[in-house]
Amino acid sequence: MTLLDVTGLTVTGRHLVVDGVDLTVSAGETVGLVGESGSGKSLTARAVAGLLPKGMTASGSVTLSGLQLLGARERVLRSVRGSRVALLMQDPFAMLNPLITAGAHIAESLPRTRAARRNRAQRGEEVTRRLAEVGIDDPSVAGRYPFQLSGGMRQRIALAAALAGDPELLIADEPTTALDATTQHEILMLLREVQRTRGMGVLLITHDLRVAFEMCDRVAVMYAGRIVESGPGFDVAKVPAHPYTSGLLAALPSVSVTLPRLEGIPGAVPSAGDVTGTCAFADRCSQAEPGCGHARPPLREVTPGRHTACLYEVRPRPHAGSRAGSQPAALREAPAGGPLLTIDGLRKQYGGHTALGGVSLTVMEGESVGVVGESGSGKTTLARCVLGLATPDGGRVELAGLDLTRRGRRGDRAHRLVQCVFQDPSTSLNPSLTVGSTLTEAAAQGSREGRLSVPELLDLVGLPASYAERRPRALSGGERQRVAIARALAVRPALLICDEPVASLDVSVQAHVLELLRTVGRDLGTSLLFITHDLAVVRQITDRTVVLFKGEVVEEGRTPQILDAPTHPYTQKLLASVPPTP
Repeated sequence: MTLLDVTGLTVTGRHLVVDGVDLTVSAGETVGLVGESGSGKSLTARAVAGLLPKGMTASGSVTLSGLQLLGARERVLRSVRGSRVALLMQDPFAMLNPLITAGAHIAESLPRTRAARRNRAQRGEEVTRRLAEVGIDDPSVAGRYPFQLSGGMRQRIALAAALAGDPELLIADEPTTALDATTQHEILMLLREVQRTRGMGVLLITHDLRVAFEMCDRVAVMYAGRIVESGPGFDVAKVPAHPYTSGLLAALPSVSVTLPRLEGIPGAVPSAGDVTGTCAFADRCSQAEPGCGHARPPLREVTPGRHTACLYEVRPRPHAGSRAGSQPAALREAPAGGPLLTIDGLRKQYGGHTALGGVSLTVMEGESVGVVGESGSGKTTLARCVLGLATPDGGRVELAGLDLTRRGRRGDRAHRLVQCVFQDPSTSLNPSLTVGSTLTEAAAQGSREGRLSVPELLDLVGLPASYAERRPRALSGGERQRVAIARALAVRPALLICDEPVASLDVSVQAHVLELLRTVGRDLGTSLLFITHDLAVVRQITDRTVVLFKGEVVEEGRTPQILDAPTHPYTQKLLASVPPTP
């Protein structure tokens, strides 16, 4: 039975952003909506829920079990939201009021007709039951505030609150993007179980193709405001019928094979309004024909249940990035240089919590070392101690002969020796400065010897010299991250610390940035300390891997050995949580 029926959905603000989307979700079915940032996925979901930003309008048809939602009065939409349609967003902090306890969030979402909402004792029992439904067996969690919970626990509370109204349809918008592999796996399996027991429909919006193909019965691929391919998840993953889908799959890093080169799709997603009468993907397509730019290809059925919007790809074909034909990169020789970074017995506590319990590791000159583990394992605290942003309680950090743990010894030399690239470049770049000003300011902090000019730095990270005149708001997420990398390299550091630098990027942009970091390490001889929870990324970027668990090193060694034959149960658990690469 069709639960959600979207026909000809168009969303317009200052520009056209969603252009004639058709989509259905049946009861008990999970449909994935995938594509790069800027494709219109989230605005499609917001249009379905009647939550478009101010200044945007939607046309077409959106029905829920026959009830027309598009154009309905706000009173009707309020009665539908929460009770029949619920939203689960990427950041639970954006969904949860920091001044309200977890239990209160769930209680206020319970159906208004339920007696438990009026009776305190029954309400407490109902909240406890709802917590158990999302895998929280400790009733005391109901009395905690969001800041007292881990990221995974907050997402469970957000899910419990979303489900408390017993919705027919759950719209999950990037619900696991910021979570580590094991927590992500737990949340996804939990969502699947809840859906199975309730018979609920799920519209899952994600740029993580592994998650989409593991979780979804059907997948719709969105590009520049349109659906360009749709079909059963397994079929789309194994035999994509559109060049865009094939390009996304080819950009996926593998957890089992170190690829000789990571290939992203060149260019960026165009505005939907700029490509209304043509193939939106033609300018980025390696298989484009002369006629591709003259007409808009319709979404048509090529095999039963499979649809594609390509004039020439009328039959599904194996995607170009198929791992079956990939040759693994040769294993890099161990760096010939001596130790650059030596960490010995590093300890750090926050209150009664031990963040680091005596961590020791070494990074050699020209080497790339990965640090992996779940949230709370101590990865970021380790980086902060090396950067001087946190003061260790014990142990030693030595970088190129400089003891960084001694007071007053960091100074300018330490600044030039080590730099960092953070997860979110939008929070680390000054929005009022042009790219050129940012890079000039950074380069001035380094020594004059071997200093790179702004055009040289931009060329190093694959950006045109003209970008020096732009400000961060005029750049895409991937371009901002490239600028952040260029700024970090401006002082020619011996060590570059990367703290989840690709966690929030689309798969194609991620491939570009990872290949850039590999090139930088090889050409400049810069050592990398790469912190991530993505083991496929670790496989592609690092020579050695250190596994942290509750502030302690539980396993370390050459990256292929760690990922191919882990010996510690925790490492084995991390690998088992990674969704399979299509």
